[in-house]
Amino acid sequence: MLLPLLASLLVVFGAPYVGEIRSALQTSFPDEYRLIVGAIVTITAAAAVAWAVAGVRRPQRATSGPGAVSLRTRYTLVIAAVAISAAYAGWLFLRDPDVALVESFHFVEYGAVAWLFYRAWRGRPDVSGVAYAACAGVAVGVADESVQWFVPGRVGEMHDIVLNAVAVGCGLLAAAAVHPPASLVMPERRRSRLVLGAAIAVLLVAVAAFVDRVHVGYEIVDVQAGTFRSRYDAPDLLAAAADREARWKVSPPPDRGFSREDHYLSEGRWHAQERNAAAATHDWPVAWGENLILERFYEPVLDYGNRWPPEQRAEIEQHVTSANTNSYVSDAAPYPIYRIPRMTFWLVTALGVMAVVWCFGRRGTVAEASLV
Repeated sequence: MLLPLLASLLVVFGAPYVGEIRSALQTSFPDEYRLIVGAIVTITAAAAVAWAVAGVRRPQRATSGPGAVSLRTRYTLVIAAVAISAAYAGWLFLRDPDVALVESFHFVEYGAVAWLFYRAWRGRPDVSGVAYAACAGVAVGVADESVQWFVPGRVGEMHDIVLNAVAVGCGLLAAAAVHPPASLVMPERRRSRLVLGAAIAVLLVAVAAFVDRVHVGYEIVDVQAGTFRSRYDAPDLLAAAADREARWKVSPPPDRGFSREDHYLSEGRWHAQERNAAAATHDWPVAWGENLILERFYEPVLDYGNRWPPEQRAEIEQHVTSANTNSYVSDAAPYPIYRIPRMTFWLVTALGVMAVVWCFGRRGTVAEASLV
């Protein structure tokens, strides 16, 4: 287990510096950036596929009996891994080619992590080896995104956890093709099934905690500034504004490095970026609406290098005097913030955890799935 654990620690605690390396690369080679990153991803992915194919071509020790897996099935697993990763990468490229180049590397990164965990557990006589490797790989993805959410300059969100989980699945498909599992039956002993169910339940709680922290928030409806979504409610935003105004005069927050991100500052910057982009395209109602949100709830963020000069503010105000700014609805948040009652959210999570534990703890085993 030492190698997969070290690889996981490298992935998780290397996250704060990956963005720095990427930014430095983009600054140093602005014209060649896409080519360099694309070449790294393509070469690494091609090497991984070549390794999988070479592994499939090697004969299995057991060529017959219940542990044998046909050569056709093993090739199918490799093709499925490549097809899923290519389809997901293609979807990412349709959204944003620059982001897709970086996110596509997750398939190599988390595929390797999944393979290392599978390698450590593949000797188990039932499905638990595959299941533990999947849980561990996804758990590393959750930890990775959690660290990124706490670090300035990086973004952690549920979309990336899903991406990491898909990459783990592709890695396990390739690993199972090279080294087929002995069996896919459930553990015979009830205690072993309960341990496996507990591992899945813990992972479910970890994902729920991440969603609660990052994606569950509030819709602020203000008669002066309009409507927007935030992880804070209106009183908390006003309290945070007063706190930051006093604190930042003494110690401004760091922008980068391994330090805890100030999410109040990050939210303010979302609105400042949306405002500036709208002003650049002469979308005056949006620019004015975002500036009103900043002035009402994120005043210290304006003082931290985001305030319009008085002349610019007066000029833009002339363009929107007849607009109904009270009805403005902001779309500045870069990832979804959901209005979900936390009690309801955690009640559903608790029911899911109990269902998992019950399913794995009940007597009897699931019939073996055929891989032949």
